[in-house]
Amino acid sequence: MTNSRVYILILGLLLSCFALQAQQTKLTEQESTKIIEDRIEYLLQSMDAEEVDLTTLFDQLYYYLENPINLNTATKDELSDLQLLNDFQIQELLFYQSKNQGFATLYELRTIEGFTPDIIQQILPFVSITQVETKRKIKPKNVIKYGRNEMILRHTRVLPNAVGYDEVADSVLSQNPNAKYLGSPDRLYARYRFRYGKKISAGITGEKDPGEEFINSTNTKGFDFYSAHLFLQDLGPVKKLALGDYQLQMGQGLTVWSGFGFRKSPTQTVNVKRYAQQVRPYTSADENLFLRGAAAVIGTDKISLTVAYSQKNIDGNINLALDTLTGEEASSFSSFQLSGFHRTPSELEDKDAIEERIMAGRIGFDLKNFQIGILGIQSDYSQTFERNLSYYQYHEFTGNSLTNVGIDYQWTMGKFHFFGETAQNVGGGVATMNGALLNLDSRLKMSILQRHYQKDYRSQYANAFGERNGVINESGVYFGIEMYPVKKVVVNAFYDIYQFPWLSYRADAPGQGSEYSGQVTYKPNRKNEIILLFRNEVRDRNSPIDDQNINVLSEEKSNRYRIQYSTELNRWLGYRTRIEVRQFQHFPEQEALGYLYYSDFYFNLLEEKLTLKIRYALFDAPNYDARIYAYEHDILYQFNVPAYYLTGSRVYGVVRYKMTDGLTLNFKVGQTYLADRSYFGSGKDLIETRNRVDIKSQLIWKF
Repeated sequence: MTNSRVYILILGLLLSCFALQAQQTKLTEQESTKIIEDRIEYLLQSMDAEEVDLTTLFDQLYYYLENPINLNTATKDELSDLQLLNDFQIQELLFYQSKNQGFATLYELRTIEGFTPDIIQQILPFVSITQVETKRKIKPKNVIKYGRNEMILRHTRVLPNAVGYDEVADSVLSQNPNAKYLGSPDRLYARYRFRYGKKISAGITGEKDPGEEFINSTNTKGFDFYSAHLFLQDLGPVKKLALGDYQLQMGQGLTVWSGFGFRKSPTQTVNVKRYAQQVRPYTSADENLFLRGAAAVIGTDKISLTVAYSQKNIDGNINLALDTLTGEEASSFSSFQLSGFHRTPSELEDKDAIEERIMAGRIGFDLKNFQIGILGIQSDYSQTFERNLSYYQYHEFTGNSLTNVGIDYQWTMGKFHFFGETAQNVGGGVATMNGALLNLDSRLKMSILQRHYQKDYRSQYANAFGERNGVINESGVYFGIEMYPVKKVVVNAFYDIYQFPWLSYRADAPGQGSEYSGQVTYKPNRKNEIILLFRNEVRDRNSPIDDQNINVLSEEKSNRYRIQYSTELNRWLGYRTRIEVRQFQHFPEQEALGYLYYSDFYFNLLEEKLTLKIRYALFDAPNYDARIYAYEHDILYQFNVPAYYLTGSRVYGVVRYKMTDGLTLNFKVGQTYLADRSYFGSGKDLIETRNRVDIKSQLIWKF
């Protein structure tokens, strides 16, 4: 052992005995949950999305909280799976592990390049230092003894009821069967999951959306949607095996990436690279973002093969037409129905109307600092896709078959990490993405990402970095930076310039745009934090010419200003407040302004058996283009980033009570009041009142 290492060990023992004891003490369930929720909230703070399904990420982080990664045996895949470390940090950690034959204390992390106090603080709950133990074999006795079970029951309701739930006369229904929803306004959810370490995961999930029937004439099976999986891992040469429902993630998402993928964020300006997990179990209730069948990852540390097959029925709008040549009736479908709702006879007609078959695979080679993979996916549909195309959709997918092939790579060279993917759909266009992460100094990191998605590149399961959803018709260059100019201050900034070579939604000509963001975070200590944010975006959009039925492009401009302060007043009380302004301009419309103010209070009571989160918000955004998104706390496994729109107020409270060991009750009630409108929604979702109340309750049983 070197002298320097001896000094580190002695210093760690003398100065940090209490911290070590706290680290080795098992976290309470409330503490564990708070760590994960804080991490996810950090990722979602600047997202513009009403509902985000991060169940898989939550499950993954919670597993590592209960089963921390042993840094003495940690692998690259395990460290990547955390999604908290970049490639440089993982590489340096593994080099230190190999050079010093493991770790003796967590404080050795301070000596590894790239591990700042903030980074160490983030990963501490998910890692440990223990002796290398013999792994338990998969025996029925061990599986029963050490396996963990989890049952979740959830109910959601919005009050008062929308008009779609009102009684309708039989005479009206005979003329219009879709005049009302068939089921109740309740959303019901149930999930059971069993886990045996990392090696076995099995579970089943059921969900009924509001308006859908539950054990009734149109649905005798109970829930409208079911999902089930069996997932095995580390079985000799079989690294992963999925049966039932699963997610498939390869490369950087140009060819196939099912599930959620982060894009631009003021807080994640440098971490633009995707970390593909290849195959992972599907545990959420989204009815579209998964595959159903079987998938496996087989191989060694140097070479691996991923194979996947999926066959499931999906929703689609079926068209029936008479073939003039044969005189027979032919069918096709004009659109995919992605809402997952089956509330009316017409929506039920679209349910499971199309059979989708997918075959995909990837062969990867790991040459230490260089990895490369060749991948492909074939999608076939039982009906021909014949959509009613708008001009901007002219190059999008039609037909009944689609084939995509691609190649992805990663290469680490000193302080530079290069990555990318290039893909082509057979008979169509090409998409390519190439990026570099620059670890210039412990106080300065940068990223560069170039993307070029041709207008005729088509892929049903592509989900990659970009300005808009869908890998098509976009070219751009992104620059990101993260720096620590002085102690306790972090600056995150990015600049993204892009163009659309073909027509796009609300742009009847090729257009362009740019976006830049700057955020300063000042954290004088662990209990206080101040955030200042400015974000600007300019893009081309249609503008009508008076008295003429044509559009020209003009610049749409949006500015956001945010100030946020958070503090932990004491062990049981925390507070946060935010003020945000959004400024929107687009000729010939008048300038629109949106304002949001909220205050959050956090309470930890009864020795942290009871937690309470309360928010009071005031908002004024009469124009929808000036709406403001803000992350909202929710019950466990629920993630919500609602848009504050119109003029009014919102108040909510989230209660979590640990009734007994393993049994937790979650409850949320919120009320939204509109000052400038006496209704919410439209159509059958119309609620004719100024006040809307949402209620959620959930019971979690772990045993």
